Amino acid sequence: MVGEIIVGPSQGGGSSEAAAPTGVSHDFTLDFVESDDFKDLAFNALSGEDNNPEIRVKSGDEVTITSTNQGTLFHAFGIVTSPEDFNNIVMDSAIGSMSSALKSGESGSVTFTAGAPGSYYYICTIPGHALQGMQGSFIVE
Repeated sequence: MVGEIIVGPSQGGGSSEAAAPTGVSHDFTLDFVESDDFKDLAFNALSGEDNNPEIRVKSGDEVTITSTNQGTLFHAFGIVTSPEDFNNIVMDSAIGSMSSALKSGESGSVTFTAGAPGSYYYICTIPGHALQGMQGSFIVE
């Protein structure tokens, strides 16, 4: 077998840079929920169509995320490139942090401009929570 690896600009025609602000704004609610035994964690619902909804926006759109901690564990929010890397929050999308997490009943919000086109993830940035189910797709077109 013979293969070829080409290193150079993307051939897909997509841009790796964010578009200029579009003037379009979106508001999303992503509430932290958890099962009584804490084995299942999610956004909005533990199952069904409201569970970890996919979000699609265009590069340059203004996005506002509002989250309420409806559980009893501490939670924080961010958009990342990989759900395993909870320290690499992109687009200034953080709500809370490990040292300043949302406690039960607390709410927070963040407004940011959608960055470069690509596939991202919104997660709870408390270690282990994304891997227990607190993650969803955040697609920038």
